[in-house]
Amino acid sequence: MTGVAGMLVVLLAAPGAAASSPTPAAEAVGLGAGTIRGRVVDGSGAPADATVGIWAADRDWHALAYVTPAGDGRYEVRDLAPGRYQVSVFDDVRGTQWLPGRESRAEAGIYPLADSQVLTLDEEWLPLGTVEVSVTDAVTGAPVPRPCARIDTTTRTLEGCGAAGLVRLGQVPPGRWTVAVTAAPSHFPPARPVTVDAVRGGVARLAVALTPGAGLTTTVRDAVTGGPVDRVCVRLVLPGSGGQSAGQDGYCSDASGRLAIGPLAESATVQLYAHRVDDPYDRTDRRYGAQWVTPTGGTGDQRLASRLLLRAGRTVAIPPILLDPPGAISGTVTDARTGAALPGVCAFPYAFRPDRGTGYGRHCSGPDGRYTIDDLGPYAWPVQFVPPPGSGWAWQWSGEVADRFSARLTPVTSGGTAALSTRLVDGGTLTGTVGRNGAAVGAGQVWTYHQRTGDVAGAGPGHVGPDGRFVLPGHRGQQVHVEYADPTTTCWYGAPTGGAGPPTAATPVGLTAGATTTLALDLVRTCAPRPGG
Repeated sequence: MTGVAGMLVVLLAAPGAAASSPTPAAEAVGLGAGTIRGRVVDGSGAPADATVGIWAADRDWHALAYVTPAGDGRYEVRDLAPGRYQVSVFDDVRGTQWLPGRESRAEAGIYPLADSQVLTLDEEWLPLGTVEVSVTDAVTGAPVPRPCARIDTTTRTLEGCGAAGLVRLGQVPPGRWTVAVTAAPSHFPPARPVTVDAVRGGVARLAVALTPGAGLTTTVRDAVTGGPVDRVCVRLVLPGSGGQSAGQDGYCSDASGRLAIGPLAESATVQLYAHRVDDPYDRTDRRYGAQWVTPTGGTGDQRLASRLLLRAGRTVAIPPILLDPPGAISGTVTDARTGAALPGVCAFPYAFRPDRGTGYGRHCSGPDGRYTIDDLGPYAWPVQFVPPPGSGWAWQWSGEVADRFSARLTPVTSGGTAALSTRLVDGGTLTGTVGRNGAAVGAGQVWTYHQRTGDVAGAGPGHVGPDGRFVLPGHRGQQVHVEYADPTTTCWYGAPTGGAGPPTAATPVGLTAGATTTLALDLVRTCAPRPGG
């Protein structure tokens, strides 16, 4: 390396080249040396950052000079042997440009340098490119209302959203780039990657047709101030589908309060459960209560929540979700027989489905049997109590009943804590076998659902063993529907028809707290459709 006129200059030779001298000048003893210098500016004429490359056209050698606006964008490389040279400029945003204003070395100018000559080569950065993406509906051909695009270049990410089917990305360096096109919640992204060739100073146009899905849009607002609320996540719950899990995914509002749900592949009738995801690092952050969404505010009773029909190929808008200040429910969980405190019992303000675990926190009872459900909206709530797996206790609802429709609702006030304690009883067990035309089915799961509510009724799933047997504990006395499921089969228990073909309707099975009920499921003779169609 050598310092020249305040620049850092690096001299480079190819591997294996002679290293007797730092420059090719030593190859011509007695000859003088030349200089290449110049200035690099941007489109406005202001000095610019660049790495300047001086390349020998006839040998494998080059030098680099680093220039900055502080140095007025000037470079100078001395002690160059007479010969022919090419010059490039580079930076992380603009990429590589060859003098004079060319894209590749093959197109670049070749500059002869004579003995003792000073050659001045200035360069102006050419403007970067623009990518313009036209996004339409693959079915109707209409412009997509809110398209977005992203390009991940080698040094940075360019992204933006547009309107009426058009999105533009500026400052795109030259080259072939993959463009990620999205239009949530109304449309699915392309099934295959799409690419575009960007050029300096030009507009590269790309047309993309997207498949429509089912979608929903709304805003989330503070019910008191009307201001937008971010980090509010909404779970889509299918009525009668078993409930929701503590770790279920959702769609969340952004800083403007905008909430977009979709795209979904199929039509569905859903209810929305909204809750705020708090920032653990911001103690001043305003808290909000969870709710089931209705057209005019929140409720704690799922039966009162809006039922929204999402249709494939359509995006609907619903009124704003209005969030209220939170309250809490707290109490103790004890053994109904002995009065002893029961730890590890988790309380939920909704029908719980154990697909992704119960989660951890104050909603699960501690060694003293006490639990607390925080951040509930100021409404009347049912509470489900879920004992730890293997405990033998029954799942139950507030009021010490088996189902949500019979549960006692607990009113919550903003800033207050409502009291609700419960006593658990010994659970009833469903056991039996699963077969196919009498042969044991050695895998799969068995679930139970309350006949009226469709909520998970006990400590499911019961896993089917190699001998076809299963055990499913944790029930209060109730009527349930029984489902068998594996990756390829879903079958609901229906009473055998005595040879008249498979049953046409699912048959409720009665369970008793503290007792065992035995059931034989056959995937041919007792396989019925899902209750309710």
